[in-house]
Amino acid sequence: MMITETEVVARFTQLNAQVLEHWIAAGWLKPHRGDEGFVFDDADIARTHLLCDLCYDMDLGDEEMAMVLSLMDQLNSARSLLRAMTAAVHSQPNEIREAILTRVQLHFTPPNPDRD
Repeated sequence: MMITETEVVARFTQLNAQVLEHWIAAGWLKPHRGDEGFVFDDADIARTHLLCDLCYDMDLGDEEMAMVLSLMDQLNSARSLLRAMTAAVHSQPNEIREAILTRVQLHFTPPNPDRD
């Protein structure tokens, strides 16, 4: 479902149009441009909710917002990559999946000094 900028501002009691426009200009929110202005999808609404929490509830300034959003975006990218890798591994034959799992477990197993 797509909603307008006016509808977004109406959904969030603390939000005003100037702040929303600032978030768009800063690149923190990337709605689609429609014939009559910006339109927001469900992901944009969720991001707006996050921005409101960070700005109003946690009282973060622009510098802190940029840093937190960058870290969250990096985490989301890593999660997407992990999901894609997991799907790729699951599509392999059982023998290859087991070999990959063994290598991953070795990577996370601490060295045993008694073995040497």
